[in-house]
Amino acid sequence: MPPFSRILPVLAGPTGSGKTSLVCSLPSDRFEVVSFDSRQVYWELPIGTTLPSPTERSLMPHALVGILTADQSINARAYSEAARLAIDRIWDAGKIPILVCGSGFYLRAFLKGMYPVPDISPEIREQAQNIPLAEALEIIRKKDTLALANIDETDAYRVRRALEVILSGSMWSEVSKVTVGGFLEDHPGLQLKGYWINWPREELYRRINERIPQLIKDGMLEETKIILEKYGEQCPGLGSLGYNFALDFLSGKIDTNSFVAQLAQAHRNYAKRQVTWFRKDPLLLPATWNEVLDEFKNIEKI
Repeated sequence: MPPFSRILPVLAGPTGSGKTSLVCSLPSDRFEVVSFDSRQVYWELPIGTTLPSPTERSLMPHALVGILTADQSINARAYSEAARLAIDRIWDAGKIPILVCGSGFYLRAFLKGMYPVPDISPEIREQAQNIPLAEALEIIRKKDTLALANIDETDAYRVRRALEVILSGSMWSEVSKVTVGGFLEDHPGLQLKGYWINWPREELYRRINERIPQLIKDGMLEETKIILEKYGEQCPGLGSLGYNFALDFLSGKIDTNSFVAQLAQAHRNYAKRQVTWFRKDPLLLPATWNEVLDEFKNIEKI
């Protein structure tokens, strides 16, 4: 590998923090983006997921965006495998891959590896998904008293993931002690330069509030209607942030004002959860938008 391949830039940040505009300010003859965003995988939902536009992708190539139809889904393991292929391709082209992260779970699974969970049968997975959260927590407490030590009980995904393992006959508290298959472990010479864009909360919320009317103006409701008619309400893509409110509006459950207010609140709540995650990640340092841009520009000189 060329010398610069020992440096792996990572850019994280909450929704509305300006990650796309930042990477598009870098020279595309030196860098390419590998996206870690669980919502921007859907090419049929570019508006509500704020997929980088064709113009933005012409300025800076983005791997792993717009790769699925709205009726498809992907898990962290498959995402990690696709990211490895993308990074190798970018390195082979003599460029620097930048990991751009909105989904902290996917990034951590890729860099640090995943828990060696047993294969989960479709029947058990469906059973776990259909159990109410309160009941799922009670089952976990009874069968594996230590399982919830490092799980936020409001995190439905992680609770049901632990439940799947427990219903399969294993102890989540044992399975979750170690991770395997991490990219950093497989590349011991790699130097990570990881940052998350840290806006003052009031400024971040202002940015988010200004973004919401534009999503509606750009056609989020029309986008939702097309996907609803094509795949149905339960398709994975419509489980992305905010589409539940678009569905409620289209079905007449809420009016325009409620739709705008609830969509903005959902984005602010999501941003708050993202910031909490990034603050706890020891691989990421807080920095301003301009500080990160300067740091990444200087990678060219190493």
